[in-house]
Order: sequence, then C-alpha cells, then structure tokens
Amino acid sequence: MLHISVKIVYVEDEPNIAELLKSGLGLFGITVHPIYMSAEALLGNMQAIEFQEADIFFFDIRLPGMTGIALAQELRQRGEQRPFVLVSAWPRPEQSLLDNINAQFLPKPFDFPDVIGTIQRLIEEERRAL
Repeated sequence: MLHISVKIVYVEDEPNIAELLKSGLGLFGITVHPIYMSAEALLGNMQAIEFQEADIFFFDIRLPGMTGIALAQELRQRGEQRPFVLVSAWPRPEQSLLDNINAQFLPKPFDFPDVIGTIQRLIEEERRAL
C-alpha cells in the first residue's frame, strides 16, 4: 500500500462525504484537516496553521453561499499557487474554467484510485516546479 505525506484542506458542506474522504485517504497516510463547511469559513481562517501547511485544497463546487469555483477564483486572485481540486456530483465544469483557475476536477462519488492518482500527480508536479 502506498503512503504519501500530504495535507489536504477540504471545503464540503456534507459531513458524511467529508468523513468518507478523510477516512479513505487516511488509509494512505494523507491527512484531511481541517474540513470547512463553507467557503466563507475557509476565508475566515486563512491564518490558521492548517491552512498555511496545506499541500492541496479540495473544494466542493456546490456550497451554501460562495461556490467552490468562486472560492478558487478568490484564492487565485489573492496569489494562492497551491493545487486545487474541485469535486462535485454535478456535471464537470468547462475545461476552460478549470484551466483559468488552474484546478483539477474529480466526480463524486469518489473513486479512490482516481483520487490518489490525482493527489500523487499534483504533488509530483509541485516538487518538479520547485
């Protein structure tokens, strides 16, 4: 079993889905913490050590208030360069939108081999860019 040390911050308004991702990725040594229930909650906690230490951000697209897409756009405008993964049970956003915010997309329900593969690819790309 592959273990990689990665910290993910997740914005998801459905606690059961968030817990599923957290426990599933935990089997691979991937930490999902914290889990915010809204985009606004994440924006209000950007100074938290967990935010500062995150390797990757996962955002549900459909959230109460600000959407995951709007959150990604806001963070990019603020200069955030770390990888974003947008997740949704709804149809995939247009590729041009994903390209504009430099984000990946994963469908829900999660296919864990796809999730792990995406995380590995993003971490490898980050390491090559350093």
